[in-house]
Amino acid sequence: MKDRTDKTAKEIKLDERNHVEKPLLDQLSGLQWQVIDLDSKQHPSDTFRENSTEVVMLPVLREQLKVINTWLEDDQVEEVVKQLTASFPGTGLIQNNRHAFHLLLENTSVSENRKTGDKSPTVRFIDFNHRDNNRFIAVCQFKVRVLGTEYHIIPDIVLFLNGLPIVVIECKSPKVKDPIPEAIDQLLRYSEQRGAKGEGSASLFYYNQFVITTCRQEAKFGTITTHNEKQFYRWADPFPRSLNDLEHGNSSPNDQQRLVAGMLDRDNLLDIIRTFTLFSTNDKGEIIKVVGRYQQFRAVKLAVKRLLEGKSPRERSGIIWHTQGSGKSLTMMFMVREMYRHPSLSKWKVVFVTD
Repeated sequence: MKDRTDKTAKEIKLDERNHVEKPLLDQLSGLQWQVIDLDSKQHPSDTFRENSTEVVMLPVLREQLKVINTWLEDDQVEEVVKQLTASFPGTGLIQNNRHAFHLLLENTSVSENRKTGDKSPTVRFIDFNHRDNNRFIAVCQFKVRVLGTEYHIIPDIVLFLNGLPIVVIECKSPKVKDPIPEAIDQLLRYSEQRGAKGEGSASLFYYNQFVITTCRQEAKFGTITTHNEKQFYRWADPFPRSLNDLEHGNSSPNDQQRLVAGMLDRDNLLDIIRTFTLFSTNDKGEIIKVVGRYQQFRAVKLAVKRLLEGKSPRERSGIIWHTQGSGKSLTMMFMVREMYRHPSLSKWKVVFVTD
């Protein structure tokens, strides 16, 4: 009888699962993400949910709130969970995303710390200073029911920080004719930004920090306000890792490996959310969400390192060289934000001189 076993090596299979999805999940696992790899027979409880319309892992969120804010009591946990998950200002995606983002960065408060008696104590949803107080979960094939229908969307990979869906990744086989544009269109459908209602779940993107499209050799990121490929960017440098730190064959690491190592390293991800993300207004008067690019991230990190470690004015000085259109003004903004994080730099006066 002829042996029909598929002897094709996984690394040369060009299907989406083996060539793109699985290597990405394996890399996330290597970066200490908890990976939940599901199939069509999944149950909501597999992803810490009561039903498939929920987009937040509520048990995880409650648990991490108590890890980060050890003094919180159960009724106070429920109070702040409602603030984050049930008190949105409107129905617009960008408006609600901005609201959630500000809560994550600016925190909230409750009336009292019952253990110390302190009034209006701060409650943090993310511990930016202690990475391991947070929980990082990657779900493959995250099934979400479209409200008012029996249909579901199933994004390829959704990344959760303390139970909140902060990144959505759409994978495509390189055999697809236009993999990146097709992935972008699918993300727009999932977030209901193609002009039609009832084809996605906008609420899945209320907590989103950025989206990723990948076919392995080509991988790019954007935000919920990035609607065309021209404004999706590569993350070419896995700083502070080097390219030699990444597993690869005879050729250099592919785009996907670089982006995952650079943006989804847990420390880097926290930094991107806290320091390298902002809302702005474009030339058309539209609100847009901006996430820094790899050259801005690397330049700011290296410059601040010099300021912190330099023993003389010369050692603390330097020049950042950017090409035209690479975001010099934003680099300056990110630089000030990064400096403000450090007590020894936070009181400095910064002077901008622009032409």
